[in-house]
Amino acid sequence: MEQKKAELLSPAGTYECFLAAIAGGADAVYLGLDRFGARANAGNLSMDELSEALDIAHIRGKKIYLTVNTLMKDGEIGELCDFLYKPYISGLDGVIVQDVGAMSVIHEAYPDLPIHVSTQAAITESSGAEYLKSLGVTRVVPARELTLGEIRKMKQETGLELECFIHGSMCYSYSGKCLLSSFIGGRSGNRGRCAQPCRLMYEGQYPLSLKDMCTIDILPDLIAAGISSFKIEGRMKSSEYVYYVTGIYRKYIDICYDSSKYSVSDDDRKRLISLYTRSGNCDGYYFRHNGREMITMDSPSYISETDKSLHDVKSLVPDVDVNVKCTIRCGENAVITVSDGINSTTTVTDVTADKAITRALTFDEITASLKKCKGSGFCVNECTIECDDDIFIPKGRLNEIRRAGLESFKRSVTAPYKRPAAAAGTGTKNHYSSEAKPGKVNVIAGIVSKRQLGAVLSSECDGIAIPMCIFEDCMANLKSAPDKELYIELPYIIRAEGRQNSSENIERFVKHVLKKYRIAGFYVSNLESVRILSHISDRPLIIADVFLYAYNNEAYDFFLRNGVDKTTVPVELNRRELIKRGIKAEELIVYGRSPVMVSANCIYKTLYGCEPAGEGGMYLTDRKNEKLFVNRICKECTNVIYNSVPTCITDEEELFDEIRPSSVRFCFTDEDGDRIKRILDGYYDLRNDNGSTRGQLIDKYTRGHIKRGVE
Repeated sequence: MEQKKAELLSPAGTYECFLAAIAGGADAVYLGLDRFGARANAGNLSMDELSEALDIAHIRGKKIYLTVNTLMKDGEIGELCDFLYKPYISGLDGVIVQDVGAMSVIHEAYPDLPIHVSTQAAITESSGAEYLKSLGVTRVVPARELTLGEIRKMKQETGLELECFIHGSMCYSYSGKCLLSSFIGGRSGNRGRCAQPCRLMYEGQYPLSLKDMCTIDILPDLIAAGISSFKIEGRMKSSEYVYYVTGIYRKYIDICYDSSKYSVSDDDRKRLISLYTRSGNCDGYYFRHNGREMITMDSPSYISETDKSLHDVKSLVPDVDVNVKCTIRCGENAVITVSDGINSTTTVTDVTADKAITRALTFDEITASLKKCKGSGFCVNECTIECDDDIFIPKGRLNEIRRAGLESFKRSVTAPYKRPAAAAGTGTKNHYSSEAKPGKVNVIAGIVSKRQLGAVLSSECDGIAIPMCIFEDCMANLKSAPDKELYIELPYIIRAEGRQNSSENIERFVKHVLKKYRIAGFYVSNLESVRILSHISDRPLIIADVFLYAYNNEAYDFFLRNGVDKTTVPVELNRRELIKRGIKAEELIVYGRSPVMVSANCIYKTLYGCEPAGEGGMYLTDRKNEKLFVNRICKECTNVIYNSVPTCITDEEELFDEIRPSSVRFCFTDEDGDRIKRILDGYYDLRNDNGSTRGQLIDKYTRGHIKRGVE
């Protein structure tokens, strides 16, 4: 079967950028309104502009996808269905979503509205895509870190539409697994307000600042991989950027399909990379896992000064070519037929011709009036007229014939995209009860290094959480702690071309340890892990960790319906929001450096070169001389960057009383054994003093978002 031509998908942060995308040759445009989009600082469109844009796109055979790809608080997600109602009935072609709660609500309320899962969801492997496919998702935007081999495999194994970036800025972290902006300044990337701290200086250089992606030279390879949609990044960019970048990629995508020979002209390449380029370009991760050559070590700034808006963008949008046939008889209503060769409408107007008294209309006058379409979006090529000889119609009324015909044609062509109001559901459902039963609150201690194991084994904690990557190293010591519950943290990222962290290796590992050890549960940070574990019989608990966001009740319900047994309290909600959320019996992280980035690129490799034998921790010093701990997981070729200070909320008694966690977790990173013992012993001393946990365990700490939250 012949492969369908890949869609060219362009960004639009404003209505002018939408017009520029259409003018440049985009097949589809993704854009946002004033809420729920991951580019809150873009101009975005009004609801009326979106309605107009949908008609402009549809009459030209183009599509529009709406971004609703932020994580949503409970007060917001209840408004989502009403927010989407007008775009839905107006013919919206799809929504781009990150929040699984939003995904669930949209699918229930508008079951025929295609759902595209955002790159913010960080889908990295077929098992995650299959998990979403089984829930009604039609398209996945995989993580930008995937190679072409991984993308090809995902396409072959799932059959889903895959939408992949081909041009523009790249995040250093796997999108959606970044809390750095959130913890540094309260501006959450998951809420569309990233302040781009990865572009700041660290170690006197810019080791977290990735070059912009440019794939113009490898388009044939991308097409061969089976990618369904080629996505240009840039909803914060100008109309000029959108127009010219779209135009160049339109030209070369067409060449790929129309010619067996492919080459890019030097002029086009220079033009492309001159448009808002960040200190050089690379072709992304398509042929590599990471590399220093991808980093703008010396400067994070843009080298282009050509990013200025176009004037009169609307004039660049190509008109729709139509043919017109008009019949005018004396004393009868004029009839006009408009056709584009595929669609055709015939309209009986309310304009009636009179018998001419002094001067009859000429064919040239009628033709000129019917072809007078400037600003309408149409261009009349052929004009056929049948009329009596001695007739007269005032010029203004003659123009009404044309307008009535074109308007009728427009309504007819766009009508199939519209949806009846009755098709919209409510999206409401009964929530799972999460009332916690009074009882003992378990204390779990998590580690990242074998050297920390002895301290937690000798403590009073009820359970130990050990990353999969160090579990084998720890096995010999675990027999000395038969009274401890044992939890395993599965990798932050699952990769088909991974090392230890491929689906096959994880499934093999899980089955092996379940035979040898009494495992209480698995912590999971991605949908891939949920899918893998759901196929294993007699499995222990599946606990959604920090990066599987149960931001709202709908997301919590989604997880409990679809394989997850327990969730972790979201770290970006404040005390008031968590209490309002009302969910009980989750796990609350009360101590530890919060993971703020998970990356495929390796900081150590960028700064010093690759040394797998040196796996373990290092520090990254920022411009304020704060030190962020970095855990290098070489077995998985992954870096995890942690906040510069630990979060400590062990004394938040009011919060504990309200949300009633079933367990609390201490997440140790760079602490040595003595410090771990002091912290855990201190916690038990405080807790056992009249049953409270008053006081703090350490001197330098943050309360995270418990007070401030995020916008």
